[in-house]
Amino acid sequence: MKEKSVTSSLSNNNIDNIAPLVRFWGGIYASLPKLYLPYTSFPIGMSLFSALFFSAVRLTYNMLYTQVMHFPLHHPKTNFMASCTTSMTHSLLLVPALWQTLRSQPYVPSASLEGTPSWYQNAVIALLQLCTGYMIYDFSFMLIDNEFRIHPDDVAFMAHHVVTIVYMSQVRVLQAGHISAMTMMWSGEFTNPMQSAHSVSRFAIQLARPSGESMWHVVHPYVEYVFAFFYALFRAVVGPLQIVHIAYDMWGKEGRKRVALYNSVLWVFLLTGIIVGSIPWTIESIEMVRDGIESVKYNESYDYGPRFEL
Repeated sequence: MKEKSVTSSLSNNNIDNIAPLVRFWGGIYASLPKLYLPYTSFPIGMSLFSALFFSAVRLTYNMLYTQVMHFPLHHPKTNFMASCTTSMTHSLLLVPALWQTLRSQPYVPSASLEGTPSWYQNAVIALLQLCTGYMIYDFSFMLIDNEFRIHPDDVAFMAHHVVTIVYMSQVRVLQAGHISAMTMMWSGEFTNPMQSAHSVSRFAIQLARPSGESMWHVVHPYVEYVFAFFYALFRAVVGPLQIVHIAYDMWGKEGRKRVALYNSVLWVFLLTGIIVGSIPWTIESIEMVRDGIESVKYNESYDYGPRFEL
């Protein structure tokens, strides 16, 4: 099965009406060298570019935290903060672009990519590959940070990355269902900047000096509460409703014409698995919201175990 790569110029199909970020990412994809998975015509150039880009971003954040902000070099908490800030960067790039791209065409989760304007196809493929590249980078750095051992705490995240890559790759091969993937990417990544900010602030309050007096200590309670509220909302309400609508569309008469039933069943299963896998964090977030902003769970004295000790 092969993806049909769109290489035509963005100058057609009413370019004046194209949203800026759709034009931007579509233009990047169209201008990059076309690299393919060996022995196929499945484009991977943007994915490789994305993986290299986020690797460079991660190393830059490591330098920022150690050389500018003077957090300890090679400390597991510093490395994790750099990883989370890279994740935040990925989301901040992806979420607005996904929003503009999703708004540029009718919202039909099972819709076919064929027959849509070339600028739209380029933008869709670019964003799917951007996210794929990030997953490749993050998977690789989790192994590097753990000296090429799989830490039990990372299994759920690695499984999430594999599921995401499989879903997005199948969408690209089938040239259908991309809207279902992008809408779940949007809701999943929407809360990520808040989650990543919380992960940074909870470690920063332990590493910052003088203890108890830094900016991190001031903002952390608010960061934790905002993150917990939106994470609980999106994982307990928004995500499940999206999956129900995706299943309703794909399993209907028209949806089955665009996406084979065995594919759509697999996709709904994978999406449900992600929501189910996040239940422990969802419950924790609900508890943090219920406890209120005055009760900080991940406070300065919280014990993260031996993994985050030097």
